[in-house]
Amino acid sequence: MRNAPMQDGVLFVLKALSIVGMRPYEILRHPRIRSAQDKLLLNLPFWIAAGLTALISVFYTQVFKICEEWAIENAHSPWIYATAPLALLASFLIGHFFSKEALGSGIPQVIAAVEMSPTRHPYLEKLLSIKMVIVKIVGSCVCVLGGGVSGREGPTLQISTAVFYQLSRFWPKKLPQPQLPAMILAGGAGGLASAFNTPLGGIVFAIEELSKSHISLVRTAVFQAVIIAGLSAQLFLGNYLYLGDSSFGTFPAAVLYQTVIIAGLVGLTGAAFAEGLFRIATWRAQKSLSFKIIMTLACGLLLSLTIYLCGAHTVGAGKGVMVELLKNPTATADPLLPIARIFGNFFTYIGGVIGGVFAPALASGATMGQFLSQLFGFANVKLMIMVGMVAFLTGITRTPFTSFVLVLEMSDSHEIILYLMISSMVANVAARAVNNKGFYEMAAHGIISANPPPAAEKA
Repeated sequence: MRNAPMQDGVLFVLKALSIVGMRPYEILRHPRIRSAQDKLLLNLPFWIAAGLTALISVFYTQVFKICEEWAIENAHSPWIYATAPLALLASFLIGHFFSKEALGSGIPQVIAAVEMSPTRHPYLEKLLSIKMVIVKIVGSCVCVLGGGVSGREGPTLQISTAVFYQLSRFWPKKLPQPQLPAMILAGGAGGLASAFNTPLGGIVFAIEELSKSHISLVRTAVFQAVIIAGLSAQLFLGNYLYLGDSSFGTFPAAVLYQTVIIAGLVGLTGAAFAEGLFRIATWRAQKSLSFKIIMTLACGLLLSLTIYLCGAHTVGAGKGVMVELLKNPTATADPLLPIARIFGNFFTYIGGVIGGVFAPALASGATMGQFLSQLFGFANVKLMIMVGMVAFLTGITRTPFTSFVLVLEMSDSHEIILYLMISSMVANVAARAVNNKGFYEMAAHGIISANPPPAAEKA
């Protein structure tokens, strides 16, 4: 008797099929059903890869956070003179001997992968390998554990892209095959969404930095990857804001010119920072291993000196610094803090480590925004902190839309959208005085040039 409702339901379906003249198995062959099945199978690899990305991102976030907190707690220890150089050296050597493709930020590698994907360049197997994922996580955590000023957000993008790429490689041949450019592009967008909990930022980043002309072909895949990765990350970490709640009041008209001043100065600094990173990193790449080791140790010593002189706020990606500044914007600005954040990240990166500059760039911009606004006597310090974040990131990346959308979304401060847009545009214009391309784009072109297609090599 318990199965009577189920039996009645089955009989009803069978009768309905007999009325329309279809046998039970024939319904699966109906054109609309087949079309729905095909769409499901085409989207399935994106869904699975996005879910895996979120799980790995959550694990990576927690491990990185533990290492970063330990480093901050021990930043005042005299051992910092030993731990910083050794951590930078260990991070560099881990990447050098186990996966050179893991060295650096991760975003230039993703941009290069997008460009290489239409031709299925053989270098993709190294650039987005499983070994690279492991080395990326281990090397970046080792770097920050010893006091490195580095972030996990850039590495998360490369890791996410690798997950999408590897899934496309091993996807069953009997099932519809996903397009490789779409998988790689969606991987980069999903990685940013899960790293910052900013789904919209992931979409804009895919449009502005990664895809350019490709986005019209893969917009559905990008949206799906971002949504699933973002929701999955929220499932484990909660529906948090990266920078917490940052509410603002109304602003006088004078804030407009103040925004222009801060954005111009900070954007120019960000562009100079990016140009210096690229030039030194390119010069370093041409040197011998022994020279690189000596240079890494020297950078570690300079970093440890910076930490000693400027304090514990120098260490780590800088999220804690940003949150603290936004909670207490009117606290007296420390003039050493912007110097510490900028040069700490600079010395770390040119040391050849595994780690990013994305989150540290936001922290550098925040500290500059606070210091300059108090120096000039501007009243709306909290807003200028946000303006500085957008401007410095824009100066480095030359992606103004991504910068303001990312900062806006991670803070949920929609009333300041106009000022953040102005900041990104002004910073982008000011950065042209230094260079015409962003750091990630220049670094990506270096990767592509060093690994020409097989046909080009033969020619």
